[in-house]
Amino acid sequence: MYTNTHVKCLKRVGCVPPMGVGTFGIGGDFWHRDDSRDYHWIQALRRAFELGLTLVDTSELYGRGHAEELVKYASSDIRDLYIVAKIQPTAPTPEEVFKRLAASAERLGRRVWLAMFHWVPVGASICDVVKALEAAVEKGLANHYGLSNVTAQQLRQALTCYKKTPPAAVENRYSLLHRRDEVDIFPIVEKEGMLYIAYSPLERGALALDPFLAEIGKRYGKTAAQVALNWYTRWPHVVPVPKAADIKHVEENAGALGWALTEKDWELINTHYYAYRFEVAPQRDKT
Repeated sequence: MYTNTHVKCLKRVGCVPPMGVGTFGIGGDFWHRDDSRDYHWIQALRRAFELGLTLVDTSELYGRGHAEELVKYASSDIRDLYIVAKIQPTAPTPEEVFKRLAASAERLGRRVWLAMFHWVPVGASICDVVKALEAAVEKGLANHYGLSNVTAQQLRQALTCYKKTPPAAVENRYSLLHRRDEVDIFPIVEKEGMLYIAYSPLERGALALDPFLAEIGKRYGKTAAQVALNWYTRWPHVVPVPKAADIKHVEENAGALGWALTEKDWELINTHYYAYRFEVAPQRDKT
């Protein structure tokens, strides 16, 4: 079992921070742009980057692209930033993907590190997605590409239909209350040396209020949220991306790093939530 460090090094993406930040809800939602709290959000993102949480998960859909603009403002003088940019074109054609990734790069002020679709578009196959994203990487619009909200069957198929450049990452919902991917996705990701990005790792704050995790946290002087995030980082391929909407929460999340649960406590948590490997918790968030 892995003990978290300053970086995680994986075959397909190289070395990345052990935890990142998410931007869903920053700058608006899927349907509306919101400029009312820009200063607050930029401060939170900036603090995250200062603390080394430099893998940032964002999207052209968040605030109609405004989340990407906020990432740009917060990182203007930061050289090394691992930007995961999700798009959702109406058709998975290379031309449409090129256009959308170029627009994201314009809003971000830099090239995308890892490109993804939010979901496989209706009427398209996973191979359509792979071919379009692979073409974007070959064109130099992103360093890598990945797959989001995919099943194990889709992932296995994706690994058969690329030409030269394989998918480098998976981003799915994953938490102690939503562990299904451990059964069938994790083995594939580990075998292939891929990165696994876990969105909604705190279940919109539910795990931050969990009394079982809070009780374990007392032994370390840590909060329930910090215990949960530390637990995830023990997986060698998993990087959780809790939302970075508030400086206080960013600093709390960063406190999940630099220490380790004992093997006994890690296993105690594993056992307590083990049923969630096979049961699906109520949907609490979106990516």
